[in-house]
Amino acid sequence: MQKSGFMSFEDFKKILTCRFSEVALHGWGEPMLNGDIFRMIAYAKSLGMRTSVTTNGTFVGKYINEILDSGLDSIAFGYYDTNILMKSIDNLEDLLKERKERGSKLAVYLDITLYKDNREEIIRIIKESSEIGVDAAVLHRLFNIYVDSPYETLSSDEEREFFRILRELGRELRLKIYMPRRHTLPCRIVKNTIFVTYDGKITPCCFLPEYFVGDAHEESIESVLKSEKYRKFVKNMEYHDVCSRCIW
Repeated sequence: MQKSGFMSFEDFKKILTCRFSEVALHGWGEPMLNGDIFRMIAYAKSLGMRTSVTTNGTFVGKYINEILDSGLDSIAFGYYDTNILMKSIDNLEDLLKERKERGSKLAVYLDITLYKDNREEIIRIIKESSEIGVDAAVLHRLFNIYVDSPYETLSSDEEREFFRILRELGRELRLKIYMPRRHTLPCRIVKNTIFVTYDGKITPCCFLPEYFVGDAHEESIESVLKSEKYRKFVKNMEYHDVCSRCIW
C-alpha cells in the first residue's frame, strides 16, 4: 500500500489547473490532519468548484469555525458502528448547532459502511444522528479485496430486505437515506471522478492505490484522461483483477 503523507497547498494549486466541478478532499486517512486543508477548500471555492470532506469526526470540534468559514459545501462523517459514533458525536452535534446559528448551507451527512454484522449498528447510528439534525445518510458496501477482513458482505436477498427496513426508517425519521447502487462496469466512480494521491500520483479510483495512469507533477490531469493508458483501462475494466471483483 502507499506510504502516508500530506499534499501541500502548492501542489494542490497545480493540480487544480484542470477545472473540476467538485473536489473531494479525502482518501486513505483523516483529511483534517493536513494543516493546509482549509486553504485548499477556500482556494477550490475561489475557482467556482464545489468542495466536500469525509472525516471520522475526531478533529471537527477543534475546527468548527474553520469548517464554516472556508465555504465547504458538504462534510460526511464516516461511521460503521456506534462506538466510533459516540467518540465524536459531541463534535457532530456542536457543528450542527453552530451551522444553525450561522444559517450556514453546509450539508452534513453520515457515510456508513455496510456489512453483514453491523445492520443493527447502522439503525442505531441513523437514529442517534437523526435526533441531532444530520441531513442524510449515505450507505456503501464493504470493499475488502486488499485485506484479510473478518467482515462479510450481505447477500442480494439480505441487502434487499435491509434496504426495505431502512426505507421505512427513513420515512419514520423524515431522513433521506441513500442506498448503494447496483454496481456496473465501467463503474460510475471511474466515469465521473479521478483520484490523485498526496504525492501527485493519478489513479482512476481510490481503490486502486497502486495502479497509476499518470503523475500530476509531470502532466495535467486533462492529458492523462485523454491518454491511451487511461482509455485502455476504462475499456477493459471488466477484466481488471480488482475492478472485476468490486461491488462498491
